[in-house]
Amino acid sequence: MTYRGLVLIALMFMVIVSSVAQRNGVIWGRITDEDSGDRFPFATVTLKKDGQMLPIGTVSDNEGTFKLSGLQYGTYDVLVSFIGYKTHIVEKVILTKEKPRINLGDVTIALTNVDLEEVKVSAMGNTVSTKIDRKTYRAEDFSTARGGTAVDVLNKLPSVSVSSNGEVSVRGTTDFMVYLNGKPTQMEPSMLLAQIAGANIQNIDVITVPTAKYDAQGKGGIININTKKNGLEGFSISANGKLGASPWANKTDKYDGYHMKDDRYGSGINLMYGINKLALYGAFNYNKKNVNGARTGKASVWDYDLQKYKHMDATGERPEWYEYYSANAGVDYQLSKNTQLSASYFFGDRTEGRSAFYVYHNYYGDESNVDAEKYIYNPNTDNRYGKFHTGNVDFSTKFGQNATLRISLLYEHSDLSRRLDNKNYGYDKYGDVPGEIEQHYSQSDDTPLDAYRFSVDYSKELANGNTIGIGLQPQFFQIDGAFSYDTSEVVNGVELGMFDYETLENAIDLNRGVYAAYIDYSGSIHQLKYMLGLRLEYTDQRMKIANPDYFTLFEREKKARYEVNQLDWFPTVHATYPVGETSQLSLAASRRISRPPIKNMAPFLYRRHLEVYEVGDPDLESEYINNVELGLEKRFGKHKVGITGFYRGVENAIFRVNTTYQKEVVLIRSYTNSGDSRSLGLELNANLQAGNMAKFFIGGSVYDYRVKGDIFGYQADNSSVNWSLKGNANLILTRELKFSADMDVKSSTVTAQGQNDLFYMTNAALDYAPKKMKNWSFSFRLLDILGSNNKGLDTRAFDKDGLEIFYQETEYNRAGPIAEISVSYAFRNGKSQSKTKKTVGDREF
Repeated sequence: MTYRGLVLIALMFMVIVSSVAQRNGVIWGRITDEDSGDRFPFATVTLKKDGQMLPIGTVSDNEGTFKLSGLQYGTYDVLVSFIGYKTHIVEKVILTKEKPRINLGDVTIALTNVDLEEVKVSAMGNTVSTKIDRKTYRAEDFSTARGGTAVDVLNKLPSVSVSSNGEVSVRGTTDFMVYLNGKPTQMEPSMLLAQIAGANIQNIDVITVPTAKYDAQGKGGIININTKKNGLEGFSISANGKLGASPWANKTDKYDGYHMKDDRYGSGINLMYGINKLALYGAFNYNKKNVNGARTGKASVWDYDLQKYKHMDATGERPEWYEYYSANAGVDYQLSKNTQLSASYFFGDRTEGRSAFYVYHNYYGDESNVDAEKYIYNPNTDNRYGKFHTGNVDFSTKFGQNATLRISLLYEHSDLSRRLDNKNYGYDKYGDVPGEIEQHYSQSDDTPLDAYRFSVDYSKELANGNTIGIGLQPQFFQIDGAFSYDTSEVVNGVELGMFDYETLENAIDLNRGVYAAYIDYSGSIHQLKYMLGLRLEYTDQRMKIANPDYFTLFEREKKARYEVNQLDWFPTVHATYPVGETSQLSLAASRRISRPPIKNMAPFLYRRHLEVYEVGDPDLESEYINNVELGLEKRFGKHKVGITGFYRGVENAIFRVNTTYQKEVVLIRSYTNSGDSRSLGLELNANLQAGNMAKFFIGGSVYDYRVKGDIFGYQADNSSVNWSLKGNANLILTRELKFSADMDVKSSTVTAQGQNDLFYMTNAALDYAPKKMKNWSFSFRLLDILGSNNKGLDTRAFDKDGLEIFYQETEYNRAGPIAEISVSYAFRNGKSQSKTKKTVGDREF
């Protein structure tokens, strides 16, 4: 299905729906804080008619404005709400043919003195809400993730998965852009998500089909993390601390002596001070997590010279560690009633790594007829480091009631590096002890990055009530990368020192400019609300390679310089249409691009284990993605159920491909554009309530997934019916005690060269806010209750003649269950208002 087909489907949908539409009422206004008079963003606006809540609503924008379009003529109550504030109800708003447009003007909301009964009511809000271009999930409903990071919260959301290395996927598709408080960032998801404390997250937007004003980069779409933003006039402070461990899993590797202590701890503090038109804020967060684990695996590699398989069976401990700290500071200043200036700075320091202490049993033949048997002990450690500096300045102004101008400038500098150390020892299987060292390899790279982004966005409401927006968003980044490959000369078990392996060493210089412009138009035709957009992006990219005779898996011309000069256009269509008083139909369609990250392009050869090497491909090209979604949301009293049909097709798809390296008869992997992939299925979201004491959220998906491609001459065509199921329960046991639990089940799924196995996990949490200890709260969490955090991978490859040249079966087992306890304290001294914090980083880590 091409993008022309997507646009045609969208236009047909709009024509059909608009042909049966009858009315076109509009209600709009602006929300302000009663105490401070400031504009109030992110407030929820909903409608009642004849005493029934309608599945129609919106959220106020950064200026506090809102608009509800496509309404039937009649009498409505307008409800404005925000957590911690009294719900303001504007009663008996009447839309008629003679008066179809109503401006409510300024609608004020005031702080409430929250007692325990009111806490119960607010806790029963929907876990997920749907807007024209996104689904928004309330982070507070996922209590088991509160002691972790944004990664842990994301893993609770339906159809979303985050792998152990931080790779985000939705409905089987990876490569998401991550936004923070609506601001784009180049930071790799694993880096940014790991530096946001779960306790600081207000909600998460999952935007699978973004509108034209957002970057077209990212084949999966956009995940926007909204952090808590409640400020005040006066001073506020919040602090938290966490301790956790799985002490029953602590152990020491018997060969290396490495002590694996499965523990985690962290802390954070947030400060804010506001006076008159000025707000100052700052924060510091620290988190460290050690994860004990083990790996078992079998690999069989075809030896073309001997015409038989070489087997490499491995088992051993595999501990992981993650440590980060971050600090940010900022200032917001209200220059006038309609103009605001903001500036912020963010610093992050991130380390993640793993060690592997594997004993390999290498042999030819089979287990009953072993030939050329050899045992090897292979300890290796892989660390990645990142230091991130980001500064940005934002200016926004409003012209009257109808036009808004926003200007933003962002600068990033990141120091990114990687260190891998890999040793091979002989091994005495009878004495169960390592022998003398036989080989020692060390690889490292340093890739500092500088990035700039400038954006100018202008929107204006037209006389007919519709809105047009235009913008320019150029961005540029540069990466200089140097790679070192060292080996140690070993004589009779003695290392004589490390020496450069010059033929494998390299350096790269990547410059990428993306010059973007967009236009969008939103409005309504009777009850049909729509948003049409077109985005143009011109990519100007140059990559220089210092050693053009680099190592590669592909038989093609090697070059010292690779260039991309490409103009692309990306149409988007969004539409919603009410079906009766309790249901809503929606459609979204878009075309997107996924430009490969430098880590998959750099021709740096890494020896990850004894049997696995990895190298990038500088000839990678961009992927193109076509998306279509058709959804229906229906409310049953307090319950709300939504179902979405979706199609995602990826052209020129990049696969991580594996083959054999016959010089050493081992596995080696790289990345290449080798085919296409497709996902077609359904997604479910259900908010269910049981009185005022319990609510349940169920989300899941089922879809047909297919990957087709030419992989080293072999025509792969793999498909599977994939499904996932996630559930979340929140129960108020007493006025001070809340219980929550969740589950996560994902089916097995095919890959380009194999299959990932079934996965499941359960967690639970108790939250306690003692009445006698005002401002304090405590939480106890039990994670991975069943000890099921295991991941199985099967991979196989064939040559162009159909011969199976390798088969690999691997299982990773991570320790569990894990117990965590955390405590938090929050103090406020002043009147509330709303301020926004912004941080950004670099996705290329």
